[in-house]
Amino acid sequence: MTASKQKIRLRVSGRVYEMDIAPEKEEVYRLAEKQVNTNVGKLQKTYGESVSAQDCLAITALQFAIDNIAIARQNQLSDDDMKALDELSQKLDRHLNRIPAQRKGTK
Repeated sequence: MTASKQKIRLRVSGRVYEMDIAPEKEEVYRLAEKQVNTNVGKLQKTYGESVSAQDCLAITALQFAIDNIAIARQNQLSDDDMKALDELSQKLDRHLNRIPAQRKGTK
């Protein structure tokens, strides 16, 4: 059974976009809408009429893509670190299991 969808309207850089989304994702979409509009507004304020709204959206998309890639790489490093720690833990367990019980402090 598919989850029910709801229709929402997002206004990005003055244009309205209708989307069908899962209700539990609405907050994320609204926050994204706000973040994009805030960033576009800052760029328009900084550069004035020398850049178009389309340019501001393109720069915003590029900035968000760069941030997304940086986060993905950071998470990848964390995953690699966790794998290395898990392997080290397994080696330590194998080593400790080879030590006779008397040497481990139990009789």
